[in-house]
Amino acid sequence: MESVFSELYERHIDTVYRICYAMMGNRQDAEDAAQSVFVKLMRSKMTFQSVEHEKAWLIATARNHCRDEYRRWWRKKVVKLDSGMPDEQHSGSLPQHEMMDGMRRLPPNHRLLLYLYYYEGYKLLEIAKMLKMNINTVKTRMRDARKRLKLELGDDFFD
Repeated sequence: MESVFSELYERHIDTVYRICYAMMGNRQDAEDAAQSVFVKLMRSKMTFQSVEHEKAWLIATARNHCRDEYRRWWRKKVVKLDSGMPDEQHSGSLPQHEMMDGMRRLPPNHRLLLYLYYYEGYKLLEIAKMLKMNINTVKTRMRDARKRLKLELGDDFFD
């Protein structure tokens, strides 16, 4: 049982961490949140039908956990000290750095949708199913997220 959990952890920790980072905005909180997601998995005794089912459950659980943490009253008083998304070390170009800065300024739910779509490669319908949302709601929120990101980055970035 322990080796099965260990394999599952190794298979999905990077994705869960990146989801948590996208929503929480700093490494320390993302690490704590990712570990909490896997503790919830251990306690749930959940059985999965496939690797994709595992991943979808973990993403939804990470989103819910981060949203709950973000709503806590003390979260509003914490100053964010971290200055980068996890992939920032791989970015050698200034526009990628600016894109990450712009995404960091978006609300967590917008960051999550953009992350799942552009970085994880999920289609809108898959995101809707994973997050248990109406497909039209996902489309609307994606449009809003793109608009807000464009406002954050300015029109010069897209020329």
